[in-house]
Amino acid sequence: MKQYSGILIAFGVLLALGAGAIALFTKQYRLALAVLGVGLIWLGVMTALLTGIAKRQQSKMDSVFRENESAVASLVQNISIPCAILDLSGRITWRNNAFAALTDSNNVHDIAPEFDGSHPIRVLQVEYNGSNYQVMHMLVQREHERQLVLEYWLDRTEAAHYQRLYTEQRPYVAMIFVDNYEELLSDAQVHSTAVLAEVERLIGDLSKRLGGLYRRYDNGRFLLILESKQLQQLEQERFAILEQAHHIDTGSAAAVSLSIGFGIAPRLAQSETDARRAMELALGRGGDQVVVKDGTDYRFYGGKRQHDARQSRVKARLFSKALFQLFENSGDIFIMGHKNSDMDCLGAALGVMTCANHVGAHAYIVLDAVNTTIEDAVHTLERSGAASLIIEPSQAAEMMKPNSVLVVVDTQRASNTVAPELLKLTEHIVLIDHHRRNADYIDNATLHYLETRASSASEMVTEVMQYFADNVKPAAFTCSALLAGITVDTKQFAFNVGSRTFDAAGYLRRNGADLSSVKMMFQNDFSSYVRCANVVERATIRKSGIAISVVEKNTPDAMLLAAQAADELLGIRSIYAAFVLAETDEQVAISGRSYGQINVQMILEKLGGGGHLTMAGAQLKGVTVEEAIERLEAAIDEYERETPQQ
Repeated sequence: MKQYSGILIAFGVLLALGAGAIALFTKQYRLALAVLGVGLIWLGVMTALLTGIAKRQQSKMDSVFRENESAVASLVQNISIPCAILDLSGRITWRNNAFAALTDSNNVHDIAPEFDGSHPIRVLQVEYNGSNYQVMHMLVQREHERQLVLEYWLDRTEAAHYQRLYTEQRPYVAMIFVDNYEELLSDAQVHSTAVLAEVERLIGDLSKRLGGLYRRYDNGRFLLILESKQLQQLEQERFAILEQAHHIDTGSAAAVSLSIGFGIAPRLAQSETDARRAMELALGRGGDQVVVKDGTDYRFYGGKRQHDARQSRVKARLFSKALFQLFENSGDIFIMGHKNSDMDCLGAALGVMTCANHVGAHAYIVLDAVNTTIEDAVHTLERSGAASLIIEPSQAAEMMKPNSVLVVVDTQRASNTVAPELLKLTEHIVLIDHHRRNADYIDNATLHYLETRASSASEMVTEVMQYFADNVKPAAFTCSALLAGITVDTKQFAFNVGSRTFDAAGYLRRNGADLSSVKMMFQNDFSSYVRCANVVERATIRKSGIAISVVEKNTPDAMLLAAQAADELLGIRSIYAAFVLAETDEQVAISGRSYGQINVQMILEKLGGGGHLTMAGAQLKGVTVEEAIERLEAAIDEYERETPQQ
């Protein structure tokens, strides 16, 4: 119709121009008026005809639409896909036959409690009557009337079934190591051949029971392939194979210790890569446990036992020689520990500085703040003229060069270091730590010496000094600081002490460690002692012998006071573990201590923390003290369910 209207308009314009031309050039005005009149009459007639045609076409189209509307209504009513119209409260105002067969309820909340009419467009997954549905939910906009919701339910039961089969049958790779393999071989009392054969039988029985596949590819090392549902079964059993390995008769006091790393990934090759990373983490945490790597998340099982003391010194010798070569061929050495440094951290840093000075390198200790636990030691260094060797993170950032070496002691978590930004300024990073490895450990170290069975970082550095070079002579104050570090982490040589701990202490004593100086490093002022006593007095004690207390807000050195109070609580009869919380402006810090029967590291790891079996910590951000206590008690409850107390 539009094109005809355009033609009529053009014809009318031509008539007007023609009449004007006649009038202008021939002066015959009557003829011009006649032409114009005839043209106008013709236009009127044609317009009327076209309007009538348009009305008849519109009437035909309306009839077609009415017929289609009836057909659509019939189709929606009888289609096999359940459809319904609801009001915003969930009341069903209309339903088709398929939806009526699905339910006779008048409210959708009875079958889909997640319904929320406020969402304009939403997709829900609903399981009802043994079937799985994908519910498409759309808000219908209406003028001057209340809004309604259109829902249609797509049956995804079969698709969900095949998806579940795919998920359950997807193969995962696991690596199994006898992590104390060399120690078993070196023990003359252990019948190593029979023991390793028993380990392989144990793994073979497990693989057969679960329908998996295993292969031994090296001495004491196995590759295991299982389906996803079998891994779920193992997790439900909490990997009983770890305890079964402990019960293998070795002919001596040594027990078999297994480490297992699982990789969960869509593809088999990626699963194998993730299994290797999980195994590295398991071994870095001391072994005797299972680590499941699921994407960026980790799950931990086992690792509850206190490890036997180290015997072999091969690792210490190899690390010391490698460290000598690195220091000899590098630039300046920067040493930093964890936030709120303690004597173990400072003592280890001074020991590393002694090694750096021996090869003629310039070494600096990076500290962000001086707290009461290291205050006396730092002041002693300053009085001896060594104040320039202790620098702030900003100074270190300005001084560091690409060939500098950054040594991190007493921690392996980037977020827990004094200055995480320094880790990005050099390619040469060295780790020395005795804590169990966390998922967020520093993974790009050039050298690392990680020994969870060492009592302290100071003990490890003392051994490094002995093997670093033949003529290393540490200063008397350095020896005293190292001995103080060992003392604080062993609770006065009461916990986690092996023969090598005493060997290290003897070496330090022979080189000038002063016991009176060590004792003075642990002295508190009277006000700190009173504050600590108040924290102990406010403690509540659970039936399992776990004490929980809180440091009052705005208390000076609250985090250090929490650690001291936790140590003091352990001196009370029938208390086997203690947790003390301290609130700061940014977070709530938790210090955990135990005698070893209760693994405080596993409890605080559930809260994102870490540490050691007898000494651990965690920091919770964005929570109040009350919320932190609730989360801590929930973690303790979970631990007690997993590990029934004897």
